[in-house]
Amino acid sequence: MPRLFGREYSARDLAERIGRPEQLAGIRSFEYSDGRARGVRAFDVRSGAGLRFTSVADRALDVCALEFRGIPLVWHGPGGLAAPQYYQPEADDFARDFFGGLFTTCGLSSFGPPGSDAYGSFGMHGRVNHLPAENLATRAAWEGDACTFEIAGTISEAQMFGENLTLARTLRIELGANRLAVHDVVTNEGGTRRPHMLLYHCNMGFPLLDADARLEVSQRAMRPRDAQAERGLNEWNRGGEPDSGFAEQVFVHEPLACADGFARAVMVNRALDDGRGVALAIRYDPAQLPALFTWRMLGVNTYVMGIEPANCPTIEGRVEAGKRGTLPFLEPGESRSYDLVFEVLGGAEEIDRTLAMLP
Repeated sequence: MPRLFGREYSARDLAERIGRPEQLAGIRSFEYSDGRARGVRAFDVRSGAGLRFTSVADRALDVCALEFRGIPLVWHGPGGLAAPQYYQPEADDFARDFFGGLFTTCGLSSFGPPGSDAYGSFGMHGRVNHLPAENLATRAAWEGDACTFEIAGTISEAQMFGENLTLARTLRIELGANRLAVHDVVTNEGGTRRPHMLLYHCNMGFPLLDADARLEVSQRAMRPRDAQAERGLNEWNRGGEPDSGFAEQVFVHEPLACADGFARAVMVNRALDDGRGVALAIRYDPAQLPALFTWRMLGVNTYVMGIEPANCPTIEGRVEAGKRGTLPFLEPGESRSYDLVFEVLGGAEEIDRTLAMLP
């Protein structure tokens, strides 16, 4: 039974009080009309309990914006949202078109720096984020006194004589809840074995990220990627003031499952919302996503901390993963599933309950 406005309501209770479900929550489709985003299809989604997000159909159904009770929680890149036709993989256009947001999907064949190998050439963080979804469908369904909203679509990354991978994606929220569930299935539709690298680039921003913010991670081990990250090892999980001279720091984590079998990363700001505190928790299955990277970038305009679950432990990219023997592959016809849950926590009680689950 959904909890709304401080109390629980049955399906009948709500039906008696509203003219249409959109009065409380739901999915609204729209198109952007200005700038490089003109014509881009998207969905505006409200849970009825303070959670609101935007999923961009023409950018792999990735989520470019997230708010809780009107408070923005994620970083928006300075280049803003752009239509897929502006993407140039051979140039620096990932950085130019990186909208940040709750998550940007990197893959499906590679993530990390650009390069080329026996399987072909690839750009920074792969191609999938710049591909439009097809077979789009939205759904609102009551089951008893629970109401679920869903968006589904398929993204195809394919070329002649190359990869033929599909991503079937479903986004799901429940009325009265502040959780977004993402269910992805990647399938090799081609006839040959192909590399398959996948990373979810989740981007925490102001005001969730601030000097008071802390990142808590369930992990078995952690190491800095390079000498620059080593300089920030003692404060890898802390926010700070924007610094125009800040150089990015990347840390490599070995996830550790909590008692329920899921790993977690939680960005906490106890000073936010007039001292009541707000946190954003990411839950994922370490059997599906056995690697985690964090990105600390406290620069001017690039004031962001990234949380990046991945299916490959080599952040240095596909060429290096091939050398190390860590490169994942999909056999012809093989599918793999990935599940993440994003949950916004409001108030000390919810935050403490989630942090108590971390080993």
